[in-house]
Amino acid sequence: MILDAHNHLRHYASLFRGVEPTPLFDWLQNCRDVESGTKVEFAGDKLFAKVLRQDTGARDAFKWETHREYVDLQYILGGGEVIEWAPAAKLVADVRYDEKTDLQFHAPAEADALLNMQDGLFIFLFPADGHKPLVSDRENLQIHKVIAKIHKSLLVL
Repeated sequence: MILDAHNHLRHYASLFRGVEPTPLFDWLQNCRDVESGTKVEFAGDKLFAKVLRQDTGARDAFKWETHREYVDLQYILGGGEVIEWAPAAKLVADVRYDEKTDLQFHAPAEADALLNMQDGLFIFLFPADGHKPLVSDRENLQIHKVIAKIHKSLLVL
């Protein structure tokens, strides 16, 4: 996991290999008015981003998740949420892995960290990072963010 501020995102360009991240980084700086649900491709199905506005809620309303093939770059544009974090190795799967969506859900578990995500922050979540997003921060009813999906073959891991 990498958690940092928007103005430091370009410092992580060296994580990328085989693709230039500048078009994604430039778009993220200017996407606040893009309609929720919009998907933008930067390198086909290997690198794309989707704008989301989602309601937050109680901790028990959401499930732990992991991804095997993609890294999430979650870039917060407004509102707020808590993302619960734990090592993926600690989590117990409660349904089969879905190859099409690259999504594995897990049984309830205790978080090792609570990440208070607000406008101006981003987080890289790697396959080793179990996470439970959309938990209410008790101040915001909604989160406005972009989730960029980066295939692990495009990153130095």
